Amino acid sequence: MLVLSLLIIRVIDLQIFNGNFYRQISEDNRQFRVNIPAERGTFLDRYGDPLVLNIRQYFRYDNPLAAYSTMTPVSQLEALQLKTEQPFAVGYRLQRQYTRPFSMAHVLGYTSVVNQDDLKNNNALLLTDAVGRLGLEQRFDELLRGKDGYQEFEINALGEKQAEQVKIEPQPGLSLNTTLDPFLSTVAWRAMGNKAGAVVILNAETGELLSLVSTPSFNSNLFTIKFDQDDQQRSTALQTALADERKLFFNRAISGLYPPGSIFKLVTAVAGLENNAFGLDTTVDDQGILKVNDFQYANWYYTQYGRTEGLISLVHAITRSNDIFFYKAAEWTGITALAQKAREFGFGSLTKIEVPGEKAGLVPDPEWKEKTMGERWYLGNTYHFGIGQGDLLATPLQLTQMVALFGNDGRLCQPFVIQDQAEQKINCASLGIGETNLAAIQEGMIGACSAGGTAFPFFDWNARREFLPSDLSPAEQIRRGVVACKTGTAEFGASDEQGYRKTNALFGMVIGGLPTLLADDLASLSDSPEVLAEEMASLNSQITIKENLDATQENASSTKAGIISEEKLDLTQERQAWLRRVKLHGFPQTLAIMVLVESDEAQLFAEGSREAAPIARTIIDWLAGQAIPEELSEELSVEDSQTLP
Repeated sequence: MLVLSLLIIRVIDLQIFNGNFYRQISEDNRQFRVNIPAERGTFLDRYGDPLVLNIRQYFRYDNPLAAYSTMTPVSQLEALQLKTEQPFAVGYRLQRQYTRPFSMAHVLGYTSVVNQDDLKNNNALLLTDAVGRLGLEQRFDELLRGKDGYQEFEINALGEKQAEQVKIEPQPGLSLNTTLDPFLSTVAWRAMGNKAGAVVILNAETGELLSLVSTPSFNSNLFTIKFDQDDQQRSTALQTALADERKLFFNRAISGLYPPGSIFKLVTAVAGLENNAFGLDTTVDDQGILKVNDFQYANWYYTQYGRTEGLISLVHAITRSNDIFFYKAAEWTGITALAQKAREFGFGSLTKIEVPGEKAGLVPDPEWKEKTMGERWYLGNTYHFGIGQGDLLATPLQLTQMVALFGNDGRLCQPFVIQDQAEQKINCASLGIGETNLAAIQEGMIGACSAGGTAFPFFDWNARREFLPSDLSPAEQIRRGVVACKTGTAEFGASDEQGYRKTNALFGMVIGGLPTLLADDLASLSDSPEVLAEEMASLNSQITIKENLDATQENASSTKAGIISEEKLDLTQERQAWLRRVKLHGFPQTLAIMVLVESDEAQLFAEGSREAAPIARTIIDWLAGQAIPEELSEELSVEDSQTLP
């Protein structure tokens, strides 16, 4: 009787009290859900072309009716044929692929499959999801990701799919317009070759970022390309890149902190003039060495060549990058005013560029030294500060922002890279530099890139000044295509046995009048948008990624057909494609370019004029349609481990 009572109670529990619960479990056991991946949003360049694509890699289920089945890659053509015959037989995965995988690796970043930490931090992620790493992919991961869809099938007792009950289409992620110029980025990357360093190019009048290149770089497609061979090849390539002692993934353009060297003399000049510490007619007698008690501070010209320059004033001191003048200029100005002006120029603060990983740098002062080192500030510290040495640290992006000011009437612009609603994002403010003072500094910068200056790779370029009206202001000369620049050779690290320290090379410049410079080339192109679009499409063939439709190919799902690797691009053909885009979309009036080249074992003492300036010249020559070094016309050698099979 007790057993019967228990059975009756259990039946009542199952059918009345918990009937709905167990009915739902039964229904769930008869349903099977298949995920439909959402298209991740893409990045578009300043001309509206995609910088990254989502490639569908199709596969067929070997047993289409089974809830779980092995898969075999197929071509798009095969997939379409199969889908008409067996609707459930075909699926696809999305593979992220970058059109400029080396030159834009650090600014765009890359995606890879989720790991344990990702799943812990975001329980909405699936094991099959991709997550943005580095660059803009990381910064805008949530916006780009979209929302997956799904198909829901009824399954029978054998676990086989029956009718489709529900289908929810995926929602694609948001695509973002950028200010980036992939053509200039490729040229900059190729010009850097195998040197370690960075190239940053800004629109000097707006702060738009056109290029942010860090070298040595990595192949961002290594993380997303599905290899034809087994996955071991991919794993080996990634491990090799990650273990590379040259720090391939380190973004030197925004995360690297370097003494700015003589480029910082421009800030010292502004600080001294604006604080009336000295005037444009103030002179210093360069005798090669400045002696202060038991210490000696030499000019680079004396150290290298044993020569002096005698009486020298500000304009010529900028042109010749004279250390003696700027030692005294820093002394007269004082560290308080110097540090304040440096911060007004943006040093010691983030530029707030949208790319993650930016460093603020360091503007040292007496309070910082006392707190950090427990020491007082000495005159020698001020001397070093005035020429961009000592504990002063900045990123290449900060230096580009500073140099751009001298091509923008003294207005400092906040760099940005996301172009949506760009008019609202432009944030430029005048630093209030007096017109006469600004003109004098610009004149010194023009002199630096002219005969008698320090940047010899640009002497012939600026020889065109001779054909301009003699009464043009320096600002107007810059607007007419004359280059204003500053070289930098910055010491760092400990001294060697001979007392020398390694040096990095820096070069910053502004150049205006670019639409005029390109006028003849642009005039030769059609004015018809339709014709230009057709010509652009034909020129796109060397970088456009196409899905292979040839089912007879050994691996018909390969997406590498139609790709020319970035290191193999024909830069002459690239320029033709670029010009057509410029014709349709325009180009900035004035560019600011900063080049950093780190020293290495082959060149311990890198110099701004010798190592960095030629790279900027190559970029300008390509832009202007002039001859570029022969080696750049050839294929760039990259590590075998990073090339795609």
